Amino acid sequence: MFSSVALTQVFQTLTSSMVSTVVSTVVSPVVSALTDTVGEVCPWSGYDPGTVHFCEARLCAWVVEPSNAWSSLGYIVLGLMMFVLARRRRDGAVYWAVAAAQFMIGVGSFFFHGTGIFIGEVIDQIGMFQLSVLILACAAAQAWNWSGKKTVAVYAVGVVVSTLAILVVRPLGIPIFAAQLAAGLLWQLRLSLKAHGEERALGRIFAGGVVLFLCSFGIWLTDMTGLICDPDNHLITGHAIWHILNAICIWRLGTFYRARLPS
Repeated sequence: MFSSVALTQVFQTLTSSMVSTVVSTVVSPVVSALTDTVGEVCPWSGYDPGTVHFCEARLCAWVVEPSNAWSSLGYIVLGLMMFVLARRRRDGAVYWAVAAAQFMIGVGSFFFHGTGIFIGEVIDQIGMFQLSVLILACAAAQAWNWSGKKTVAVYAVGVVVSTLAILVVRPLGIPIFAAQLAAGLLWQLRLSLKAHGEERALGRIFAGGVVLFLCSFGIWLTDMTGLICDPDNHLITGHAIWHILNAICIWRLGTFYRARLPS
């Protein structure tokens, strides 16, 4: 289903386009903030604030949430490693898409936690949608035997529609991502449990990643709800731990898809 070289090139083209869009979107407000802060109390105070706030207190600084921002580099490092490995091994389209999601989540997360502004939140959530829609589309493709082109189309439309939704109703990002991710993970788990032989064995890789994700999600909840929270801790926060564990989960997801869909 995903063996076409042309399909891999489509994913690579989509990835290149998304990266270019994000770079241009991120660079513009950063340059503006660096060159026009006269009269502003803090570097990013002239921009619309994000709708989501975690435990770590925001500083009046160029990096407003140091722990949450710098821990986002884990996504970027692993994403770049995945790109290098994918090119070297000539991996399939889905692995490239996972690598792109990993990288984009890192870029968006760093930008959002570094600035606390809504533009950063949108970029962050685009990367998250790339991951959640991908898992959901791949599960649907496996269950309903979709062609590669149809899967790519559903993936692209899903990411675009999800992004447009949060531009219309700003707080929808996390609920949309959570619904997509839960549906995709549960669907893929069900498919793996129903499979036989090698396919079922590969499901253990996926299941292991889900278990690690649930652990990291539990830590995310304690940070988000303030159950375990020290706002003045800018070294290691619960959300920072979530970033690191989640980056490992995405790496493991790439391993699963590479084994299941090698080309």
